[in-house]
Amino acid sequence: MAPQNEQDWQRFLTSMLEQRNSALRGFYSAGFAYLNQTLNEAPCLAIDIETTGLDSQNDKIVSIGLVEFDCRRVYLNTAKHWLVNPGELSDSSIVVHGITHSDISSAPSINAVMPEVLSAMAGRLTVVHYRAMEREFFRTLSLAVWQVPWLFPVIDTFALEASCLSRKQNWFDRMRRKSLPSLRLPDARLRYNLPEYENHNAVIDAMATAELLQAQAQYWHLRERKVADLVL
Repeated sequence: MAPQNEQDWQRFLTSMLEQRNSALRGFYSAGFAYLNQTLNEAPCLAIDIETTGLDSQNDKIVSIGLVEFDCRRVYLNTAKHWLVNPGELSDSSIVVHGITHSDISSAPSINAVMPEVLSAMAGRLTVVHYRAMEREFFRTLSLAVWQVPWLFPVIDTFALEASCLSRKQNWFDRMRRKSLPSLRLPDARLRYNLPEYENHNAVIDAMATAELLQAQAQYWHLRERKVADLVL
């Protein structure tokens, strides 16, 4: 279970600073200084993964995409995309993300790319759309590889959208528990008049998530909110 507040995150950070793995130690040594910043001030990094399925205990990561951004710009020159070889692909996952056995035949293992991923994420506020994917797959991976949980604060644009839309509902809709509109990434983006992008490409979805948070921050007046109050 992830820490629940700023104090818990700082205690967890302190406990992780003695890691034997140099990449993991470097990630935690960069700290979580952004927790004390406003969202407008914080350096952010959107990240997305594609996987062989939805079960973090049994399925594997097949691609990772990320890009740096803040409330004003998405820094496209920082975008990175890795294909990784999970060993086997399921037919259903190939249909979803279009990554085939031939695409991954010469791809590196997830262990080989993780030092570069950790370095890119270090010191930056991680932003995802639906944290049960990225954070849980990374946590399971770290337990298998390093025997410790790799956890970090995230802003989840999926959960943020749900929270904002729930607060906007009138009392009658809340009383009858009216369902919220779709929270899928492309549907959430359409509510802010953001352009349609290709789905299930990790680096494009990372860019789409970055733009979504920018739009949410503007529309819901979140830029001056303290990051510690927004992370999960």
